[in-house]
Amino acid sequence: MVISTNSLAYVIGLLWTFSAAAAAAEPSSQQASAEPKASAETQAPAENLVAKLAQMEFPQVAEVIGNDVNIRSGPGTSYYRCGKLNAGDKVIVVDILHNAWAKIVPPEGSYSWISKTYVQLNPNNPKIGVLTGDDVRVWAGSDFVEPIHSHSQQVKLYKGDLVELVGPSDMDADFYKIKPPADAYLWVSMEQIKLLGPVSAQKPVQPPAEEKTQAAAAQPSSSAEPAAAAAAPTQPAQPAAPQPEQAASAPSTPEAEQAQPAQPAQPTPPPAPSVETLAIQKCTQLKAAIEEELKKPLPEQDYTAYKEDLQKMIQTPDVGRAKLYAESLLKQIERYELAIEVHKQLQQQDQALQEIRGKIAAAHQTQRERAVPAEAKYLFVGTLQPSHIYTGKVGPRRYVVMDQNKRILCYLLPKDPSLQPKLDSLTDKIVGVKGTILDDPKAMIPVVLLEEVEAIFE
Repeated sequence: MVISTNSLAYVIGLLWTFSAAAAAAEPSSQQASAEPKASAETQAPAENLVAKLAQMEFPQVAEVIGNDVNIRSGPGTSYYRCGKLNAGDKVIVVDILHNAWAKIVPPEGSYSWISKTYVQLNPNNPKIGVLTGDDVRVWAGSDFVEPIHSHSQQVKLYKGDLVELVGPSDMDADFYKIKPPADAYLWVSMEQIKLLGPVSAQKPVQPPAEEKTQAAAAQPSSSAEPAAAAAAPTQPAQPAAPQPEQAASAPSTPEAEQAQPAQPAQPTPPPAPSVETLAIQKCTQLKAAIEEELKKPLPEQDYTAYKEDLQKMIQTPDVGRAKLYAESLLKQIERYELAIEVHKQLQQQDQALQEIRGKIAAAHQTQRERAVPAEAKYLFVGTLQPSHIYTGKVGPRRYVVMDQNKRILCYLLPKDPSLQPKLDSLTDKIVGVKGTILDDPKAMIPVVLLEEVEAIFE
C-alpha cells in the first residue's frame, strides 16, 4: 500500500487505533509490555509506520462511528449510494484503498442486479436461478439508481453458477434482484469507521446459558457412578455363560445407553406443492413450448392453445406471482401474433403487386407487338394533320404527316376518294402511310399518292 506524505498524520492516528485494538486483544500479563512498545513505534520513522500498515492482516472487523454513513458502489463519492450504516454497526473490511476507502463485505439488506437473459429459474424453487451463459456481469444494487443505469460491476458469473433472488420478481423487468454473490463488495469511507482488529483475533461467541444446561444434563455426573456401584450387590462369579435372553433382560446402565447409537429420525415427507408453485411450473412449461413454436416459419405458428391455458391460469385464484408470469407470456404472444398478421398482409400485398405487374407486362407485350418498326411497313410515320394550303377549294384536298418537332414529313394525296372519311377520323393521331412517292422535282417536300393509312397508336 502506498501512502503519500500528506497522509502521514492520518496514518499515525490510524496506527494508534490498531495498537489499541491489539493491546485489548492480548492477555493482561502482556499489557504492561505492550504500552512501551506502542510508544516506541510512534517514535519510529514514517517508513516503518507505512511498512507496518502495509502488513495489516485482512479481513478486519470495523465499527461504524457515525450515523447515516453512505455505502457506495465504488471507492469515491462519485459512485452511487447502495445503502446506509449507523453508529455501532459492524462491517467486515477486506481491503483499504489509498488509505481513504474501505472495501467491505455487503452488509445485511444489500443486493445486486443481474440480467434475466442469462438466468433460468428453478421450477421447484423459483427463488433459485442457474446461469445459462458465461461472463455474465453482476452490478451493485441500489434503491436510488435504476438497474439499467447501474454502472458499478461487482463480479462476473459463469454458466452453472447459482444465484438467489431477493423479494418478488417483476416479470416485465429486465433484471433480477439477487443476493450479492461471493467476491461482490461495496465501499465505505475510512473516516466513518474504526478498525477493531483482524477477524481471526476476535473472541468466539459464547453459547447461550440454555445450551450449556442442556449439554450438562446430557452427560452423566461423576458422583452417580460410585452410588450405582455401591447399590449393586456383590455376587460370586458364575461359571456358566449368561444366556442371550438373560443378557437381553439385564438392566441397562448409563454407559450402555450412551454407547448405543441413536436411531435415525424418520424423514418427514415433503409438503405438497402450493397452487402458486404448480402454476409457476406450468408457466415455465408453456414458455418452453412457446419458444419452440417461435422457431417455426411465421405461417405455421399457432399460439391459440397457449393463450387459452394462460387465460385460464390468470382467472384461477391463489396463483400469486404466476399471474404476473402468465400476463407477461400473453404480452409476448400478442407481439408474436402481430408479426404473423403483418406477414400475412405483406404476402397479400406482394400477391396483388405481382398481379398488377403481370397486367402491365401483358400490356407492354401487346404494345410491342403493335409497334412494328415504321421502316418495315410504311413510307412515313407521324402525326396526321389536314393541310391548310391544299384545302380542296382549288384542286384535291391534301393532308400532311408531321414529326415530333411539328415539321412536315410529306403531303398525302388520297388515291381513292373513299379514303377521305378515314383520313378525317385519324386526324391528330400517329399513323403510318403506304403509297407511292410522286416524282415532282419542283416539290421541296415529298408528295405521297396515298393507298393505305393505319393508326399506329390509338
